[in-house]
Amino acid sequence: MSESTNSETQSEQARVWLTPEQVDTMRDAATDTGATYLRARNEAIIALLADTGLRNEELTQLTTEMYLRGAGELYLPTHIQKQSGNGRDDWPRSHHLELDVDGTIGTQRSLNTYVDNRWKDSPYLFPSRQSDQMTTRSVRNVVKRLAHEADIQPFRYDESGEFGRGDPDDVHPHVFRHSLAYRLLHDRDDNRFDIYFVRNRLRHASLQTTLRKYDHFRTI
Repeated sequence: MSESTNSETQSEQARVWLTPEQVDTMRDAATDTGATYLRARNEAIIALLADTGLRNEELTQLTTEMYLRGAGELYLPTHIQKQSGNGRDDWPRSHHLELDVDGTIGTQRSLNTYVDNRWKDSPYLFPSRQSDQMTTRSVRNVVKRLAHEADIQPFRYDESGEFGRGDPDDVHPHVFRHSLAYRLLHDRDDNRFDIYFVRNRLRHASLQTTLRKYDHFRTI
């Protein structure tokens, strides 16, 4: 591999991620801080990002009808998904959302609590104060504020291969996508969670995309 190609590959590697415990700390911060009527919404956003690895643009386009409550699933129609870039559209997908486990409130219950107590009647799952639909900037601001409230120091992996810790400003919505990949690759209870499983869960266009971004996660 040429030096330039190797540099390009390194630049695509995921550099920042959170542990499940740090995600839980941010969820706690969401329920304890901010405007009271927005707390359930913000906690559900963190839970959903961490569980599904949704892209920020996809999250903001979710409608209430895409949450299939009876099945405990989130339905992602083709039109809200990032296009594959290989000349075809992604097909519709469904994510089964996590249940309560070992005292941790699962994504299903988090969403149910939020939906049952929404302060605004909107076709979109996550409205804002000003609009029926949150913007990607609004979601980033919520995530950043909660990272500061929880004093999150995410894990970092720099270009020299050294580990370190970041600060709250390093946490943004896409970090939850990286965090899901890391969690799945390090889940020792179920060997289904290999790089192929991560590729399918994150809906990458090809396995090469997953390898470029997350292959190093398997050894750290």
